[in-house]
Amino acid sequence: MFDRIKNWLRRSPHVHIRQNGVSSPRDLVNLIDRFIDGKLSYELEWDDFVSWEHDQPNIESVRSRIADLEPLFFAENRDDRKQALSRLIAERDRVATMCGMTPRGTSPDSIQAQR
Repeated sequence: MFDRIKNWLRRSPHVHIRQNGVSSPRDLVNLIDRFIDGKLSYELEWDDFVSWEHDQPNIESVRSRIADLEPLFFAENRDDRKQALSRLIAERDRVATMCGMTPRGTSPDSIQAQR
C-alpha cells in the first residue's frame, strides 16, 4: 500500500515529492545528457536538481554554476540560449573528463548532429 501512495504522490499533478537521483559525478553527467537530449526520467527531474542545494560540495559547485544559466535557457534571444547550451556542455564535459567519460563537444551545431 505504501508503494501505491508513493507512486500517486510522484505522479500527482497537485503534489510533487522532490527526487534526487544525482549522487555522483557520473550521475550528474547522465542527467545533463538527458536534459540536453530531452529525455528526462520524469517531468521535474531537471528542476529538482537545479533548484535545490546538493549535500556533496563537488556536485553543489557544478549545480550552482548550472543554476546560474537557467535564465538564459528561457531567453527570447536565440544566441543567449545557444550560449547557455554551450556553457552547459562545457561544464558537462569538464565533469565527464574527470570521471573518465566521453566529452560531448561544446558546439551547439555538434549537438544537433548527435541528436
